[in-house]
Amino acid sequence: MNATGVLLAGGKNSRMKKNKAFLELAGQPLVERSLAVLKAVFAEVLISSNNPELYTKYDVPVIQDEILDQGPLEGLYQGLKAANHEAVFFVACDMPFLEAELIRMLAKWVPEYDIVVPRLQSGTHPLHAFYHRRCLPVIKRSLDAGRLKISDLCESCSVRYVEETELQAFENLNKVFCNVNTPEDWSAIHKG
Repeated sequence: MNATGVLLAGGKNSRMKKNKAFLELAGQPLVERSLAVLKAVFAEVLISSNNPELYTKYDVPVIQDEILDQGPLEGLYQGLKAANHEAVFFVACDMPFLEAELIRMLAKWVPEYDIVVPRLQSGTHPLHAFYHRRCLPVIKRSLDAGRLKISDLCESCSVRYVEETELQAFENLNKVFCNVNTPEDWSAIHKG
């Protein structure tokens, strides 16, 4: 699709104690699993990381934060600035079970809304969501004010929450939206 996919791989990994992007599932690093899905869906794919040297072999442009320690909001800002398309899908690198068709379904609301974000009973997933480049000034104001919560954007942007009931065509949503934050999470994925 004529949109950009951005893999957010800039986290500090403080709870995992190792770079989550390179955890291997079925012999494949999570970064490779995610890039394969993003490349199948999007005309342009970027990686957001402050360690571009780790991703040189993937032949994907790597964008970096201009200001460090601003969390994922800075990654969103830089990704939207770098994207060649108006609609940009952002996803955290620690979600091993991305579903291409679910991403395509979320895209249908992009023309009408600034943000399209899934909302399940387990919570809202702003790091598996579409953001329009119209969000750039709002994000800049938030960053300048030190308001780093992505949820704060929803007050100033038009948001389409895609509810769990609208995603029933997809099996095992908890698996699709699971992310790996701790060694215990990682262990549970291998057992599951």
